[in-house]
Amino acid sequence: MKYTKILFGLSQGIWIKAYIFILLFPLVFSCKGPEGKSGSMESQQSQQTNGMLLFEDLPNDFKEFYLKFHEDSLFQISRITFPLQGLPEQADPEFIGDEPYYWSADQWSFQKIAFPDKDKYRTEYDLMADVLIEERIHELKYGLTMIRRFSKAADGWGLIYYAGLNKYKPATEIQN
Repeated sequence: MKYTKILFGLSQGIWIKAYIFILLFPLVFSCKGPEGKSGSMESQQSQQTNGMLLFEDLPNDFKEFYLKFHEDSLFQISRITFPLQGLPEQADPEFIGDEPYYWSADQWSFQKIAFPDKDKYRTEYDLMADVLIEERIHELKYGLTMIRRFSKAADGWGLIYYAGLNKYKPATEIQN
């Protein structure tokens, strides 16, 4: 017999091909040349803050979605799938991450773009494989952070995670 049957009745050859595909898929799509991006590498690096991107660096379709998301309450609620995973505002820092929390549609308040003061707030974005964007809005005076994650699906961008303003422990403290 050429192949032996293994997990879920699929042959070893199919599993090897799937494994190779899984390993090579991120590599192929992460190897974009400079022609796929606007501007020089130096200007892009100067627009980044601590490895995070600025709003101007994000894909155009996301920027259009983001502006409409904050202007139109009906559009906003249509681009959120409830229950929405996240954290409530002012959660106890000792217990953040211990219990899952989900927002329901009746708890949701329309969110507007309300962080224009650069002296009080800093906003950073992390783009992951062109389909997931994490936004972190830092309130500088008290060290609070709001986290939102947006995901791109076949029908466009949507909010998939929302953690209200909270004081988060650094990852190094959590691991110790």
